[in-house]
Amino acid sequence: MKLNNSSLLLQSGISIGARFVGVALNYIVLIILTRNLPQDEAGMVITLMTLITGISLFSRLGVEHWLVRDVAKLPEGTELHSAQGKYLHSAYRMLFVSTLLFMVVWVITSPLMKLWLFDDKIHLLPLAIAALGVLFWNMISTHAIFMKATHHITESLLTQNALPAISMLVLLLVFWFSFTSNQNYLWIYITSLLIAGVASLFLVRSWWSSLFKKQAAQFSIKEVLTHSLPLAPIAIVSFLMLFIDGILVAVLLPNEKVALYGTAIRVSFVCGIFLTALEATIYPRMVRIHGNNPENLKKFFRQGTLLVAAVLGSLALIIGVAGELILSIFGPQYVAAINALLILLAAQLIRGMSLTFSLMFIIQKQVNTLNRLLYVALIVNIIANLILIPQLGIEGSATASLLANLVLTGGVVLFFVKKRLMKDL
Repeated sequence: MKLNNSSLLLQSGISIGARFVGVALNYIVLIILTRNLPQDEAGMVITLMTLITGISLFSRLGVEHWLVRDVAKLPEGTELHSAQGKYLHSAYRMLFVSTLLFMVVWVITSPLMKLWLFDDKIHLLPLAIAALGVLFWNMISTHAIFMKATHHITESLLTQNALPAISMLVLLLVFWFSFTSNQNYLWIYITSLLIAGVASLFLVRSWWSSLFKKQAAQFSIKEVLTHSLPLAPIAIVSFLMLFIDGILVAVLLPNEKVALYGTAIRVSFVCGIFLTALEATIYPRMVRIHGNNPENLKKFFRQGTLLVAAVLGSLALIIGVAGELILSIFGPQYVAAINALLILLAAQLIRGMSLTFSLMFIIQKQVNTLNRLLYVALIVNIIANLILIPQLGIEGSATASLLANLVLTGGVVLFFVKKRLMKDL
């Protein structure tokens, strides 16, 4: 396999471009909501979006990393397409069970969520029905993840980011004169996920014949869990820090502050979104190079690390300088979140610098060490949030995220060097 900078830059550029389309569409949705809804109601929508994406991630139990790791390294040949379909079928079977369990818990706990997370202001019926959003989001995410594993990077990024936003925008336009009334925006959001989930099925239509063959599943549910659960913390804990930030802010602060913090998170998460685009390019290539051309891995590792630093550093600087202007687009009242935004940008940059190091832990099957580091960072994040939010408000939560990411990235680099993960390459 020929490895060169231009190839990596080209694919990364395409990935970032596809991700940027999704980012832009999602920000249009958020701007429409924040400029047309009262600040407390905008906070409720942001919290609901956080809940659905978070709970759906937890319910997948690491399947996404299992799919990418194992499907990406399947050997080329006439049976490749069929083998990929068997992996997807196996993932479907496991996800059906796990998603159903999480949906049941959602419905049962919805009265408590209404009281604790939404200041008892959200309507209970749409909140309970929003449990279906976990199913729809898992459909979108699983198909996007599978496309990444089969090296269809652009389709993967557009599916997970652009498709839900397009569905939401269309419905907002259709119901423009009524979406702000009687919390109709909640129903619109749930329906948009349904439309996007069904549409994502057509992305994997070439694998349908493999999916519906009798005895097509290659792995039992237990076998899938055996492979995916050790990888689950990698997918979950990194997001869980942001998720906990948002949930603790919702619990400890009023909906108006939730709207401020949620907007700051989403602006800062432009760095995270671009990081995901880079990961979607770098990870499958690292897996393939490790298996087929290990002598090239060191070079690719350096290229990937420098690329991440350059892209995220430039992006964080631009957003930081233009932070007040960007926040004012969501409404003049959202400029109050500027300090939280600057802290969150620093946290995102520090987190991003651990990407290639973390991927080497996975490739070299040192997942347990990485998991322990993630758990330590999560504990630091929770403790810091509980201490700092009551004292500093949304800036306290942002600082907690910064501290946790410093611990995580420092630990990952330290153990990467200590374990000499490149020594045999």
